Amino acid sequence: MIIFETIRWKNILSTGNVFTEIQLNRSPNTLIVGENGTGKSTILDALCFSLYGKPFRKIKKDQLINSINGREAVVEVEFSAYNRKYKIIRGMRPNIFEIYQNDKMINQTAATKDYQEVVDKNILRMNMKSFTQIIILGSSSSFHSCNFQQPLEEK
Repeated sequence: MIIFETIRWKNILSTGNVFTEIQLNRSPNTLIVGENGTGKSTILDALCFSLYGKPFRKIKKDQLINSINGREAVVEVEFSAYNRKYKIIRGMRPNIFEIYQNDKMINQTAATKDYQEVVDKNILRMNMKSFTQIIILGSSSSFHSCNFQQPLEEK
């Protein structure tokens, strides 16, 4: 089971150079609702970027960077998965991709593609398409409903 605890970001889309932080572990389920332009999609873009290096929406990765600052876009996500604690830090300008398991950085000698494979296959155990279909429910054109635990099996 994957339990997201915290996500924080700065210089992503319209957010500035001060970290925005959201606690995700206050309850087993999180529903994100709000008026247009309040940041619902920003949260999902930041989460997907931190985990997979791509935004949730169909926009170019470079469009995630705050257009005024133009640099130091960073997302950090902390979560538990399969009895281990993880922290992933990903950024642009400069490029950053760090994975911590139980507070120790995982070896970074591999290429970014191979390092991403560690996230997909060994940590989350799903690719981005599965993640967006299983973990993130809803549509980017209406409201977003996020279930941060794997769905219950049907009886």
